Formats: sequence, C-alpha cells, structure tokens
Amino acid sequence: MSVYVVPQEALENKMQMETISVIVPITERHDDIVEMHREYKDALSGTGRVFEMIYVVDGGFQKAYLNLKSLKEKGEKLTLIKHSRPFGESIAITSGFQQASGGIIMTLPAYHQVDATELPRMIGSLDDHDMVVVRRWPRRDSKWNQLQTKLFHNLVRRMTGNICNDIGCSVRLFRRIILEEINLYGDLHRFLPILSHKQGFKIKEIDMRQSSEENRVRTYPFGIYLRRIIDLLTVFFLTKFTKRPLRFFGLTGSAVLFVGLAITSYLVISRIFFGVGLSDRPLFLIGILFIVLGFQIFAIGLIGEIIIFTHAKEIKEYTIEEIIN
Repeated sequence: MSVYVVPQEALENKMQMETISVIVPITERHDDIVEMHREYKDALSGTGRVFEMIYVVDGGFQKAYLNLKSLKEKGEKLTLIKHSRPFGESIAITSGFQQASGGIIMTLPAYHQVDATELPRMIGSLDDHDMVVVRRWPRRDSKWNQLQTKLFHNLVRRMTGNICNDIGCSVRLFRRIILEEINLYGDLHRFLPILSHKQGFKIKEIDMRQSSEENRVRTYPFGIYLRRIIDLLTVFFLTKFTKRPLRFFGLTGSAVLFVGLAITSYLVISRIFFGVGLSDRPLFLIGILFIVLGFQIFAIGLIGEIIIFTHAKEIKEYTIEEIIN
C-alpha cells in the first residue's frame, strides 16, 4: 500500500491561504479600542479559523496607541504599527497589508458599525467569491445619515455602475490578491469594491445588523463633501477611461470646440450679411476662447493616449480566473 505524504511546504502554504489577517486602521476616529479588540477577538475566535490582528495607528492617536501597546505588553497577540504622522486610511490599510501573512484580508473599523457577532457569517459567505462587502441593515442611525448615504450612493451608481449599497461600511473580507493588484492611495479605500469589480474580481454583498452603538449624527464640513465628489470623479475616470483617455478628453474637447465654432460662426454671419460689428461684441472673444480651449482639451487626450500606449504592457486591467492547459 502506497502512502502519499503531503510536503511540509504545501501544508504551510495551505495554512497561510486560510489564515485571516484582520487590519484595523485608526485614522479618523475610534471608540474604546480595548473594547473593540475584545469584541472582534471573541467573534473571530468562535470561527475556529486561524487569524491575526493588525492595528495601524495614524499619527495623532496617541491614546489608542498606548492602550494597544499595553494590551500587547500584557501578552495579547496583536501586531501594532504606528505612523509618524497622519497618512489616511488607504495608506494605513496598505501598511497593515505589508505586515499581513494571511491569504484572506479582513478590514474592520476602530468604531462600531456592525454587530461583531455576525462576523463568522461573513467569513462563511466568501465561498468562491473574491470579496464580501457589507450593507448595514436594517439601518438604526439617524434619518440624516441615511439620507446622505442614499444621495451619495445614487450619485456613485450613476457615475460608476456601482453594485454595492453601502460603500461607507469599512467591514470587508477579500482575498490577498486584490491588494496585490490594486494600489490604494488618497481616499480610494472607500471605493475598493468598485475598483475590484472593474478589475474582474467577483464581489458579493451581504446584510449585517448595524451596531446599536452607531447612533451619532454625522455632519461634515463642506470641504469633506467636496473631497468626496473629487474622489468620485477620480474613480469615475479610473473605471471608465484608464486606457481610453481620448474618449473622455476627445468628447469633452469636441463639445467645447463645437460651442466655440457655433458662437463665432453666428457672429461672423451677422457681420457679413447683417453688418453687425464685432468690435463691441465680447461674445466673439468667448467663442475664440472656447475654440482654443477645445483644441487644448483634445490635445491632452492625445498626449494621454501616447502615454498609455507607451506603458500599456505595465497596466493590467483584467484578472484571470482559471487556465486549463
């Protein structure tokens, strides 16, 4: 009777792929971090899966850092990363990912968003998908928060074709390959499901009970809303025109050029056939400006196409699911 012995390296690789690396970025706000750690740890311990806890503390959150450091000194198994200054959540997730050893990544907020007892169900939902995102449902927070969420998601859906209903929820579970393929910067962490879907990964959304602790009314300065819109425009361009910049700039430049030609044509015809002078018509200068601006925008698209053509081999817009040779 022959006995097949599984190589030790294969066993280690399998264990690594099944290990869950939990990244908790502390960048904007946080609740009692010791309590959050206990809730997350208790919920994940019940799954029977191997997991590691990684906390990334941005500069300025000294109290949270000291509390976590105290936990570690008492024997708590966790990895603690402290940034020298505030870099934002995207960089925090990337920083935590560089220290993660698991094949599955889970991101959790440092504040209450969902009922932690539902995390095991989330892990079981991954199956053959690449990412599981969460919708807090039913919503328990204020009507104002819900209105902001609804308006923002309607805008996101129109601009990107987003398939998720709560991209503001930081509770996500995904395979390691996603962060290996997608570079996060700025505030793009909010749009990771959209960028992953565009790359060809399979996304699944599940409902989880919203935490009863999340009842604070969220109001932000006007600058925050403006930055969200700018980030959304960035994602819109990345998902639609990454390798086709001339489509965007060409259409925009053509539209501006057409307006300029229409204005100047009308004024020139008025001058030739009706004797209307141009010297006191500021509209003529505006028409010329639109023509020049249209050509410039179109030229930006052409330059973008040249850059994309030069670096096309370095830009990967797809994900291979299976190869049968």
